[in-house]
Amino acid sequence: MTEADNRTEAGGAHVPRQGSVPTVRDNPFATVGHPVHGAAHVGRADQIRVLRQRVLDQPTAGATAIIGPPRIGKSSLAYHLFMRPEVLAEYPRLIPVWMNVRTGGGIDQVVRRLVEDVWEALGERAPEQDRRITAAYERAVAPGMRWVEAQTETQEFLRLVRRRGWRVVLIMDEFDAAREVFRSQPGTFQALREFAYNLDWNIGLVTTSRRELREIVDMADPDESTFAGIFRSVFLTCFDETDLTELVRRVDGVDPDDLVRTTQRLAELSGGHPYLASVLLDRVCSADAAPQPLVQALDRHVEPLPAEFSYYYRDLTGLLDADGRLRALLEVVLGPQLVVTPDDAQVLLQQGLIVVRDGTYRAFSQDFQEYLTLIGRQLGHWDQWMAVEGRVRELVEAGFTERYGEEWPDELRAKRPKLAATLDKCEELRARELRAYGARASTRLLDFTYPRDLFDLMASHRDIFGKLIGKDKAYWSERFSLLAKVRNPMVHNRMSVVTPVEQRMFGVYCEELMDLLDRLADG
Repeated sequence: MTEADNRTEAGGAHVPRQGSVPTVRDNPFATVGHPVHGAAHVGRADQIRVLRQRVLDQPTAGATAIIGPPRIGKSSLAYHLFMRPEVLAEYPRLIPVWMNVRTGGGIDQVVRRLVEDVWEALGERAPEQDRRITAAYERAVAPGMRWVEAQTETQEFLRLVRRRGWRVVLIMDEFDAAREVFRSQPGTFQALREFAYNLDWNIGLVTTSRRELREIVDMADPDESTFAGIFRSVFLTCFDETDLTELVRRVDGVDPDDLVRTTQRLAELSGGHPYLASVLLDRVCSADAAPQPLVQALDRHVEPLPAEFSYYYRDLTGLLDADGRLRALLEVVLGPQLVVTPDDAQVLLQQGLIVVRDGTYRAFSQDFQEYLTLIGRQLGHWDQWMAVEGRVRELVEAGFTERYGEEWPDELRAKRPKLAATLDKCEELRARELRAYGARASTRLLDFTYPRDLFDLMASHRDIFGKLIGKDKAYWSERFSLLAKVRNPMVHNRMSVVTPVEQRMFGVYCEELMDLLDRLADG
């Protein structure tokens, strides 16, 4: 047996080794993307406590929904808490049944599978069953029954199982699929509710889903309004500092100072998202590199970030777009807030897609924030102000290109040295986006300007832009100052600091600019 084998538990979970940094690190994250359990499962202490109390430790099991964005650890948490052999040792009368809704078929198949799996577990752990429960099982799985009969016989079988001291817990993974799978079967949610709610059989019903149950039910069968009412929702979001520290600690030989620095750096890069953080740690641990502090090894894999980051963002925003939520997310973190409501922001916050930093709403990580900026520009969801800002940028770019040619930024630095800092800042932001998103990034320098930047650029060449837009410098300075003043609070969902008069004038000035730009376009 190898040294690595000696440091592996019976369940295959990794046991961290103490001591100095090894020449080649062991990789406890080699299976990133798959469910984790046992020693590999970290964090979620509060959620585990709630699930234990509600599903396992009370005389009556309570229905519970585990909710969170993709790859946040919903299935891992459910498997870790209910399906491991160690759990059966702690709860010897527990019968957990795992079912993927996406592949499980309709309610009749779900119920039959439930009965068969419970019976199989009884056969393995209590082979000597009495005639009554055996007969109930045979009736419940008899072929050719109508659904109403099958439901009644299943309830009787589960009643006898419960009376003999067993606790059945049904984990319905990927419950979002219920909106499609159960749509053609009215009464499905009521049947599931009855299995969980009736004290005669009272199975513990646990679901994992991206959406809240009310939304799923409304999509499938709006009449089943009472189903979600028996559930308690447990939301999973990104790891906090404590949980992220525990994740990093799984790497061999990390000294305390390195642990702190690595955790902080990982929080910056991933926002504490367990999957994205594990992707980075997998890269570090699988690299055949010379011994060095973990934080330094981590920084070798961040420019650019692994492709899994962009893949995850693309999949996540695709799901949000399909649900009609992407616009709300873009408006909350980027602005302007045109149709989004405070309730929308609270839902996004509860789901862990946004966080509050420095009194403003931001995406869960800075990298995801920059990704949203990129697609927000492409999807054109910024409406009134973004339309104005985009057209002003086109006007400025056309004016400078006509005067100086395609290399106008270099010429502008030479002619107007005071603008160099503005141009340098824009180039830095453009380079950062290019490193992160490659060909998808914007190459237009002016896409990274703010209202005051645009005014300063135009004011520097009155001979170009004054002839186009008319009025004097003070006139447009007043307007662009107000646009700049309102834009930042609008972007960061802090419109409470903007007076109603300023909000109205912002709209007036936007309309004025659009009218002017339309006239210029018409010649």
